[in-house]
Amino acid sequence: MTHSIGGLEIQRSFFVDEEAAGREQPFEAFTMTYFSDRSGSGFTGQFGVNRFCKSDGLMRHVHLSMDGKRFVRERILILESALLLDVGGEQIVILPNTLCDIGPGVPHMWRGLPAGMLLPNGIRHASESVMVFFYQEEVQGFERVLTAETLEVPEELRSRAGDRQFPPVSQADVLKMPFIRDGKLQYA
Repeated sequence: MTHSIGGLEIQRSFFVDEEAAGREQPFEAFTMTYFSDRSGSGFTGQFGVNRFCKSDGLMRHVHLSMDGKRFVRERILILESALLLDVGGEQIVILPNTLCDIGPGVPHMWRGLPAGMLLPNGIRHASESVMVFFYQEEVQGFERVLTAETLEVPEELRSRAGDRQFPPVSQADVLKMPFIRDGKLQYA
């Protein structure tokens, strides 16, 4: 079955928020939400959950296949509260119930937010954010990179390796960042 799913492409990555997701009502009092209609992508890698409290974060990174020959796509569903994402150098507030389909070789990093922080959509951030992740195929882990530019081949890792954390952000910084609503990038 095909569902009408909207979304937004940023830096070779695709984002679908809850408003742009497809819907189906198989039973009178139950609506199913679809973030992806792409069944042919064959995700077979690690599948797990990360919890972010306060300002926890993941350094800028990409994911490399087990054999080291290619970069791997990662799908991430953000639940319960918001996270900050830097994808290819663009900083975005990712609101709850948003699918982030990060393209192969696209550097990305995440940061949690303190409880009570006001988000650009006017809602206050809860105390914890939950990220569910799934790799297209098994990965070696996190390959840390300094660059925000998309990497095309694994050999580029040697010259671009390093640690880059999401910079500290204030309430004013967060309110200036774009967020995704109804498949479009918006500002407060």
